[in-house]
Amino acid sequence: MKTAIVTGFGPYLEEAENPSGAIAQAIHGTEKDGVRIHGLVLPVSAGAVRALLEEEVRRLRPDVLIVTGVTRGRAAVAAERVAINVMDFPIPDVDGRAFIDEAIVDGGPAAYFSTLPIKAIAKAWRDRDIPAYVSNTAGTYLCNQTFYLACHLASSRPMRAGLVHIPLSSAHAAASPTPVPSLALETMYEAVLTAALISANHEGADLKLEGGLTC
Repeated sequence: MKTAIVTGFGPYLEEAENPSGAIAQAIHGTEKDGVRIHGLVLPVSAGAVRALLEEEVRRLRPDVLIVTGVTRGRAAVAAERVAINVMDFPIPDVDGRAFIDEAIVDGGPAAYFSTLPIKAIAKAWRDRDIPAYVSNTAGTYLCNQTFYLACHLASSRPMRAGLVHIPLSSAHAAASPTPVPSLALETMYEAVLTAALISANHEGADLKLEGGLTC
């Protein structure tokens, strides 16, 4: 049986429950299509995520590592294409730290491409009527940091790694005083589960499908 790790983030700011963390908790222990999934909730702490990821990868030796995070303002699930080696935080993390133009890994590559089959994943999402696309920017905050670290770990292991970005949950949107894009938590759970199963079982090169943007 293959092994996949799915990470999400814990509470932050006014969000008592982070949808990505809720999905990581809910998916933990799932076994389907020959894949056993371990969920891991990470703190929104730039100083903590590297050691936690490294320990979990050493312990489980997974075939797949998918990090997830929430991005406000997006209305669809996104398979991220590229992680960049920079931290440029618009807001502090839970430890009050805000990095500006600092490397995630000193001396590391400028960027890593996701090694998940992102086009196959995006197609599977759309086939399931899940709003989805391939994104070319993961930002410069914790999501990009964990994405880069996951790919850095994968660069020396037989492991696929990448980032799935999700919108706010519909419950969060319902509580907002102004309209915000969202999806149901159940839909996003299905998207993350689908990404994990496809990433573990997809063989060969990714599908050759259009997924770019003009700008």
